[in-house]
Amino acid sequence: MKVSELPTPAFIIDLDRLQFNIGLMADIAKKNGIKLRPHIKTHKMPVIAKMQMDMGAVGVTCAKVTEAEVMVRAGIKDILIAFPVVGDYQVRKIGELIDAGCTITVAFDSAYGAQKLHKQAIRKGKMIDLYMIINTGADRDGVKPGEAALHLAEQTRDLSNVRIKGIMTHEGHVYKANDLNQLREIVLNAGHQMVETAALLRMHGYPVQEVSMGSTPACRAGIAAKGITEWRPGTYVFNDIHELVATPIEECALSILATVVSHPAPNRFILDSGSKTLTADKPGGTKGYGYIKQAPNAVIDRLSEEHGVVLSEQEDALSIGQRVEIIPNHVCPTINLTNNVYVTRGENVIEEWKVEARGKIQ
Repeated sequence: MKVSELPTPAFIIDLDRLQFNIGLMADIAKKNGIKLRPHIKTHKMPVIAKMQMDMGAVGVTCAKVTEAEVMVRAGIKDILIAFPVVGDYQVRKIGELIDAGCTITVAFDSAYGAQKLHKQAIRKGKMIDLYMIINTGADRDGVKPGEAALHLAEQTRDLSNVRIKGIMTHEGHVYKANDLNQLREIVLNAGHQMVETAALLRMHGYPVQEVSMGSTPACRAGIAAKGITEWRPGTYVFNDIHELVATPIEECALSILATVVSHPAPNRFILDSGSKTLTADKPGGTKGYGYIKQAPNAVIDRLSEEHGVVLSEQEDALSIGQRVEIIPNHVCPTINLTNNVYVTRGENVIEEWKVEARGKIQ
């Protein structure tokens, strides 16, 4: 099949670009002496996770236990759950994954979470490794670096069946950076906080083995403080508009094939790709809800469920029936909107892959 024969909207992946991106990040990590444990939340497909493992990843990162189950069924069994796990359902599922012979490490940022996992580990007669979540500036989950992290660690000291194997952060505030200099400053500041916190914990008897960070811009730029042992980037497999501070647009491997279905006013066009296809993510400073390759100056100004409303100062920027490719602002939630993707090489569709971890939200 040719790309021109696909129904729209359609999610298309440039296979050569995908493989290049996976290999490039593997090379950058190796050059920096850092283990790569990529996050599967971007692609949600075991076929891509296996490519990452084949190119040197030590395991994968998942946000949710149900995502991990998808990876395990595909034979990937070294998994970090990088999300605070406190629910009974999730804790039980972790026990089942351990019973299946998987190496499961679980994130936590509270004594409550550690205690829940400890009780499950006792029931299973196992030891569960933990990563403590550290807030280095994104102000999402996690405890503050330094003394706050030590205080939480002390609350786990008497829990016989869990151990703090590592600490982790998502330096998501890097997306505020306007250039590489700002990116470097933010990343190194977060990295130094992590390394110092790990040293403090070790000084008090907690043998922290892994100091883990994860954001595609930082990793793609090869920025790492001395003492960081692991990276968890996700978006790099596809890239998106959100990543352009460190990644050229030519490295975007996924786009959405859409059709212009209406031209109701001189400066307004309608695409068949609305919020059910593109999501409403709009990073700060971004104009519109995606980048149209064939009309880079046009703006996807607003979305309804089925309609993408495009504004352009050029009356002939697009035409009814024209097919265009859109690079999404944020590819991770976008991929969660489709059951399948089409894999392309040039103008040919060579495979169709199922998004197996789509909708795995527990």
